Amino acid sequence: MRLQSAIFMLEDTLLRDDGTAREGLDKVLSIFKMESVWLYAVTANTHAEGEAELKRAGLFDYFRGVLSEEIARCPYDSGTMFERAMKRLLSDKQDTVVFAGHLAAIENAKEAGFRTVAVSGAADADEWAKMTALATETLENYEDYLAE
Repeated sequence: MRLQSAIFMLEDTLLRDDGTAREGLDKVLSIFKMESVWLYAVTANTHAEGEAELKRAGLFDYFRGVLSEEIARCPYDSGTMFERAMKRLLSDKQDTVVFAGHLAAIENAKEAGFRTVAVSGAADADEWAKMTALATETLENYEDYLAE
């Protein structure tokens, strides 16, 4: 099964608290770009704020777009949001993975039929334990992804 597209939760999986890109993320996104994996970011912020955050972090050019709650008219961590982002990527569920940083997003993505990657950093220890048990894959940091 080839990975065709990936959906990232903007604030939970891409950015540190100070708004900069997480360590090693640019290398992972570069690999995705070289392998023609199309990327979308979803956010609870406005569309303009989401784009601005990606630009400030130097990540904007890796993504085909940003889908916000205001545009999708659904919660950013819902299965509906992930499905709408997937459609914008012209992909299907079997070829799309959702990178999520909190339990509700993992649960919603799994329930909607997506493969999931639980990304560490936004969840506390209890939530992280539940996420790792439920997710298709886990990612403590992006350097680990590069080592695979």
